[in-house]
Amino acid sequence: ARLNLEPLANPMLVNLGMVMKQLDDHQRDRTPPTSGTLFDDAKVLEKAARYVGYASAAHNLDGGRKAIVEHIGGRLRAEAIKHVEEEDDLTSFGYFVAVDPDTDDIVLCMCGTDCTRTALRMAITSKERLLGGRAHGQLLEAAKVVVESAAQVLLRLSQQMPRRGIAIVGHGTGGGVATLATILLCCDGCPFAKLMSAGKVKCYCFSPPPTFEPLWALPAWVHGATYTFVHNMDCVPRLCMGTIAKLYLAMRQVDNLPIFAERRLAFLKGDAQIDTTLPDCVELSEEQGFVYASLLVVGTVVTLYRAEGQEDAPVRCELTPAHLMDRIILHPNLVHDHAVSCLDEAFADLRLQLRASEGCVLS
Repeated sequence: ARLNLEPLANPMLVNLGMVMKQLDDHQRDRTPPTSGTLFDDAKVLEKAARYVGYASAAHNLDGGRKAIVEHIGGRLRAEAIKHVEEEDDLTSFGYFVAVDPDTDDIVLCMCGTDCTRTALRMAITSKERLLGGRAHGQLLEAAKVVVESAAQVLLRLSQQMPRRGIAIVGHGTGGGVATLATILLCCDGCPFAKLMSAGKVKCYCFSPPPTFEPLWALPAWVHGATYTFVHNMDCVPRLCMGTIAKLYLAMRQVDNLPIFAERRLAFLKGDAQIDTTLPDCVELSEEQGFVYASLLVVGTVVTLYRAEGQEDAPVRCELTPAHLMDRIILHPNLVHDHAVSCLDEAFADLRLQLRASEGCVLS
């Protein structure tokens, strides 16, 4: 069931470069895989457009309340930032709690990272039991620490302002922590279970790493309360041991092809052609799938993207089934698209589209 880790005959980067060149030559994966179904909940999108600013502000909490307020903007004032907890080690994610005047929500916002290198390092992780399934070990431990620290602040604010909802927010690794913190705060017997059953707790995750498997083990309320937004070809929401194993098997197949090194290099330079279709993903055997089962992102997954090569094209918002997230897309922008600034820009344009169309999402 284990992968064959014997040395390759050709450098991994040569094999990878050949696949990426053929993908580009054949115009494959020019847009991210989605269901093609429009996500048209304007209220959710308006809130997400607001909360991506929160997620962006949380990347740097060193500036304190003033820096957070200046970054987020709107009617937010320093006195609305009720608590700031800076990150102190690898297992303790920073966060802040605010009362947002624009959405009327109490917001728990996790500190994440723009760094895909960190996400790659954290993809190699143990899995821990949670609600009949298995969760990302490192992110679950971080979520437990955040919940233990933030629960009393959230309870106090919720009791003082009972009509307000609660939004749990994060980008990147912070989005993964937000997903799992929502589960820990709202499962049966936990402090916010009643609020969740009343529909007053929502989670807005932006480009989180995969956090849970199998998805069917999660209660329906988790999926119903969680919105996961993925920008274009971002690799992080697709990055786990399962998808890395699928990519590795594809590279072994490319390595095993009867093509001499000289021809491989000539193909990369554009001086030769290869008629064989090179794989970018190979499904795992049943035994390998048991060992390297993929974690997946949780909830309603919405992919934001523009038509390839059309920077002025409208932003499309389409639902994406979980199985379409179960491979790494080898696109030149797979790292670039993880930056929270990309989501900032996409949501800013989307907000203009929503207002121009009086709340109707443009397709």
